[in-house]
Amino acid sequence: MRSPARTAWSALALSAAFLLAGCGNQADLAKVTHPRTVVPAKVAQKPQPNTPPRPVEPAFASERLRAVDPCQLMDTPTLSQFGVPATSRMVALADCANYMKDGSGKRLSITLRLGQNVTLLDTAKTTKVGGLTTVESTSTTTCFVKSITQEGSSVIGIVAQVDYEGDSCDVGRRLNETVINRIRTNPPLRAQDNKGTLTVVDPCTVFPAVTATELVGGTPSLYPSDMYRCTWRRDSLAFGIEFNDATDPKDSSLNKKAQVVTIDGITGYQRKEDSYNASCRIEWLHKATTGGRGEVVTVNFDNNKKGVEVDVCAKATTVVKALLPKLPKP
Repeated sequence: MRSPARTAWSALALSAAFLLAGCGNQADLAKVTHPRTVVPAKVAQKPQPNTPPRPVEPAFASERLRAVDPCQLMDTPTLSQFGVPATSRMVALADCANYMKDGSGKRLSITLRLGQNVTLLDTAKTTKVGGLTTVESTSTTTCFVKSITQEGSSVIGIVAQVDYEGDSCDVGRRLNETVINRIRTNPPLRAQDNKGTLTVVDPCTVFPAVTATELVGGTPSLYPSDMYRCTWRRDSLAFGIEFNDATDPKDSSLNKKAQVVTIDGITGYQRKEDSYNASCRIEWLHKATTGGRGEVVTVNFDNNKKGVEVDVCAKATTVVKALLPKLPKP
């Protein structure tokens, strides 16, 4: 069965557009309000097909953001302005979370994501945070503050997701401003001795273009979803590559019924689905980290056209075979 956490990825891959540690007594954040500057004349640009992705400033180029440690951006001095931090922990290769309390003991959950896809609605109004064009959206007590770092064929940014019964958007804006300024001036970098890590790899450029063409029978369109997810699509066929920090696939409950496959020396866990569209997913552990987790690679191949027979698992296997030699050796 397809992972619920990534169902949205498969759906987006087949669409045409894509779419949380401290000291001292802190004031109740619900009583603190920081005005935002609305900039109606500056509208964030939507994805522009066939336009090369470009960083809004050199400091925010994806290759530089990949070198930044997101949890060091979520350190005690930064989060203490909001209350009493817990321990920040990685929840994806570029995502860090902290489940803390504000100064009054209220629950305050913050997740920081570097280089994430930013969806822009026609009704979106923009603000300026740390000098970057920023889009906000809310859902009940959760606010997403998305500061755009790259425009062009894909729009990605620094995203603060804040779940809080106080002013969650204010927390998000203040966090993003701190993060943006640190990345510009003195970004905290990942450990340089992490041999074989996927954190330095761009999935969109590492995969051979000629193989992509062979897989879908023509030149596919390329859709970068964020720094570690990429999809190629042509007509009804699409395949995607994702690098993640996750549970070792052999221990994942989602793989209890998966077929264990050996492909060029790696042990993969293959799952096929035919309920919505013909889809095959293969994932494997690239590099173990700690606590039963590691850097995990996931490959999907989808056929969205009924009545057209495509061996999606054979196609997914071809993707794996072409990708493996391009990955660093752990």
